[in-house]
Amino acid sequence: MENQAKEKSVWLPNQLSAVKLFLDQVEFSINESYEQLDGKTLYEYTIIHNDNSGILKILPELKNSPILEEYNRMLPLDKTEFLYQSAYKKTGGVLNLFHGEINESMDSELKELFRKNEDKNKAIKIWKDTKSELWSSLSPKLVWAGGGKLEKELLLQFCGKLTDMMQGKKFHTQGSAIIKSMEYLRAWQLAYDEICSDNPMNAIIKEREEIYNRKIKFLKEMNIECDF
Repeated sequence: MENQAKEKSVWLPNQLSAVKLFLDQVEFSINESYEQLDGKTLYEYTIIHNDNSGILKILPELKNSPILEEYNRMLPLDKTEFLYQSAYKKTGGVLNLFHGEINESMDSELKELFRKNEDKNKAIKIWKDTKSELWSSLSPKLVWAGGGKLEKELLLQFCGKLTDMMQGKKFHTQGSAIIKSMEYLRAWQLAYDEICSDNPMNAIIKEREEIYNRKIKFLKEMNIECDF
């Protein structure tokens, strides 16, 4: 499977991970700050103006492009963004590049919390801070927050390294290719990386925590209630 990242062909084990590579980059770009938006992130600009005009301010070439629809789908254009269920619509970033679609029915942790707590809000408050196996030990609030510039750089680096490692290798089944890719991802995320001067997992969590804190602060300033 091939896709484009930094104009370089990369190897990925299946079509789903190729799609997720693209969607990850869209999601990360929404959390970046832009001079064209007066230093605001695309996420913040969208909420302030309640439209998608920020996209074409930073990426005018996307006009009439199908990619614009993906941005529209990910931007906070309605109140569902602020409900706990929106976490299941996020990509989960590079740590979840090879994971399939996740939905609430798969979340046994949340089901158990709802069972134990009559107060649904209390259950969600515990759930959002709890590391989840569904998202490679990211907590739901960090999945909801999304990654940023650093995670994008790490994602592209990982894809490049995976491509180099898989060069010339043949797999008899797609499943074996995915397993090998997952094994490489898990080793990569815990190894020291010069890009972040840490291991990627720690760096990704740190950046997502910063993005989360900025989003929550902004939403409070905008008087927007949020489950996260």
